[in-house]
Amino acid sequence: MNTAMNALYSEPTCLHDLKHVVLAELVMVGQPERTAGVPLEELLFDRVDADRYELGLHCLLDAVVALERR
Repeated sequence: MNTAMNALYSEPTCLHDLKHVVLAELVMVGQPERTAGVPLEELLFDRVDADRYELGLHCLLDAVVALERR
């Protein structure tokens, strides 16, 4: 990989991008009103799985923030 590519994919840039992706996902999963009133059998996901996914996103965000601070 040449030096331009190394600079393009540097660790701070990747962490910054990952942080924005995780934050965008958290916005999406944090909108329970999108499924309000929809019968459980019509949902495309299990609410428990969605809660686990959101928890995983928070853990990932914490890890990214910790790496940014080092």
